[in-house]
Amino acid sequence: MVIKNVFFTALATVISFFGIKKMTSTTHKMKRIGHRGAAGYCPENTFPSYDRAIEMGADYLEIDVQLSKDGKIVVIHDSLVDRTTDHKGKVSDFTFDELRKMDAGSWFSQKFRGACIPSFEEVLDKYADRVGLLIELKKPSLYPGIEKMIAAELKKRNFHTKGDDHIIVQSFETESIKRFHELLPEIPVAILINYPPDNIEIKNIAEYASYLNPKWTVVNKRVVDLIHSNGMKAIAWTVRSRKEAEKLKHYPLDGIVADYLDLIE
Repeated sequence: MVIKNVFFTALATVISFFGIKKMTSTTHKMKRIGHRGAAGYCPENTFPSYDRAIEMGADYLEIDVQLSKDGKIVVIHDSLVDRTTDHKGKVSDFTFDELRKMDAGSWFSQKFRGACIPSFEEVLDKYADRVGLLIELKKPSLYPGIEKMIAAELKKRNFHTKGDDHIIVQSFETESIKRFHELLPEIPVAILINYPPDNIEIKNIAEYASYLNPKWTVVNKRVVDLIHSNGMKAIAWTVRSRKEAEKLKHYPLDGIVADYLDLIE
């Protein structure tokens, strides 16, 4: 009886070991995405922020794009410059040269004084060969034609042929994402949601989108399973605390956007 028990104990250990190995080898790698770079450590959407995120091992940089008064694509989150620069007013009321002269770092810390607002072209040329890009069209309805401009910059650099979801374009505005998808179907697109979606909505989005990206507060097994069962991937946003990170670890997400990448294992 003792020999029999020892045998089955050893057998269970072997099965458990190989089961774990199998699970590890077949589980997809969850992408670590730096929110506006490394927004917890540096002024968001600036070169220091992007550099820090890459140093921390980011798989992707999440960036936000809008248009200047003279039609230049710029990387900034808010439609106003008030929060993240030393000026006040709408992004669209300033030319690129005017935006460029603004201090986009001192609001975060004096050691970042003089950090500038990047152009979209600069971010593509400086980072797209080093890391994936998750590009958010911020309120694109304010900027008619921005989808065509983004598509042109990506196509000019042949990013539409790169594959592996190296570039992803997302927005809350479904009509804008549909327009972009029609212009450049080779680039995967995503819809952002901050509420629990129903099955019909998910099926409709799946007709053109490769991703449905939920806010971390609405992530649960049902939502993630529905997204995956409709052939899409799910990237949750935006983690800013260990508690939030711990919650998301329980779900088979394809990526997590975080201000603090060191919270995401």
